[in-house]
Amino acid sequence: MNRIWERPNLISVVILVIILVIGAGYVLFTLQERPETESFTVDDDYFFPYNFDRLDRVVKLPGELEEISGLCQGFRADEVFAVQDEEGVMYRVNAVSGELLQRLTFGKDLDYEGITRKDNRFYVLEADGDIHTFDYAQDTTAEVVSNKLETSFSYRNDTEGICYDSITNTLLIVPKAQELNPQSDDETRRGIYTYDLVMNELNSQPTYFVDGLEVGQIIFGKNREYVIKPSGIAVEPSTGYLFVLSAVGNILIVIDRDSQVKHIELLEQNTFRQPEGITFGPNGELYISSEGRGGRGMIATLTRNAQTTSNNGQRGESDRGEN
Repeated sequence: MNRIWERPNLISVVILVIILVIGAGYVLFTLQERPETESFTVDDDYFFPYNFDRLDRVVKLPGELEEISGLCQGFRADEVFAVQDEEGVMYRVNAVSGELLQRLTFGKDLDYEGITRKDNRFYVLEADGDIHTFDYAQDTTAEVVSNKLETSFSYRNDTEGICYDSITNTLLIVPKAQELNPQSDDETRRGIYTYDLVMNELNSQPTYFVDGLEVGQIIFGKNREYVIKPSGIAVEPSTGYLFVLSAVGNILIVIDRDSQVKHIELLEQNTFRQPEGITFGPNGELYISSEGRGGRGMIATLTRNAQTTSNNGQRGESDRGEN
């Protein structure tokens, strides 16, 4: 009688079954542990102006943007710029139709995770923390030459999110994995680092942070960490607050400049399979992109609601029927 290790096909089947059981168990555990409430406003004085129960629009993207990994504001209404994590190509996209309006090659095929701009200057973030930068004009052809800004980050940090902060004239960068200089007493914190565009240098210590333990206390109501691995970041124009996106946990966290949590939104997993890109439009629209994970990538649009005051002095949100 053959021993099990002499029957490789059977071994493969056993391993596959074990993997499936573990995966099914994890999914079941996640579903059981996900709280029923999906929206948490921590500060009663803060009005969260987006309603994730009523997305204005969700558009599917062409196949080449299945792994869309970064998003930034365009120059025209309803247009955004995007990158995906395999090719050195910037895409100009119509966020209403999902149509690709332009492809612009800027570099070699590497692992690109984020994109932002200051006026006509673009910055594309690589997973190792390098920043590829180039100028763009409306009549730019199919290719530009980019320069590389090196930082202290490396692939062990897995930098995924970048945005321009006009308040401080810096780039905000978030690592998904290890912190730049990990501290034993900050194991649940995820840092947000600033890159000074005047000095062309990265601050070695995080300027802002999101604390997974604090987020877990808000969501679960007990001393328990909610695992966060930031995948995108954007600055809300009207308040200057930071919107931090995490594909792990499907969560959006709003913090102020003191790193205090203002609002938490748990994103619907069937719609946002792997949310990694986030930006704001010229009229306050919120755009969030998600990788397809075997399907087509997408961009969701949320119109900014105006805060209203009722006759009794209580605040509420306006109706969206105007859009």
